[in-house]
Amino acid sequence: MWALKKLNLEWDVAANLRVAHLNELDEFQYHAYTSSSLYKEKMKYLHDKHIWNKEFKEGNHLKSKWSGPFEVMGVTPFGALDLKNKKDEVFRVNVHQVKQYLGRVGDGHVVAE
Repeated sequence: MWALKKLNLEWDVAANLRVAHLNELDEFQYHAYTSSSLYKEKMKYLHDKHIWNKEFKEGNHLKSKWSGPFEVMGVTPFGALDLKNKKDEVFRVNVHQVKQYLGRVGDGHVVAE
């Protein structure tokens, strides 16, 4: 035979219980959000701790991944450099494509790691 569950026909008790469950759910979501934001802040700090800012000035000598040395002729505020090679040709590159050149011009390729 079919089993019937006991029905709660008291609307005030059922409504209060439902509101209590919704409040618990909101509180659980709030705690999950705050813990995830704390985790993101910690991970951003750990990531940013290892980033080195490259600052180049006019007259610095640089080396690209392929050849070098080059002399910095101009620096844009958005991360581009105007470089001059040995043939006095000027061209523009991204900051991420070059490294500091530690040797004198004409010496072997000594590069900062």
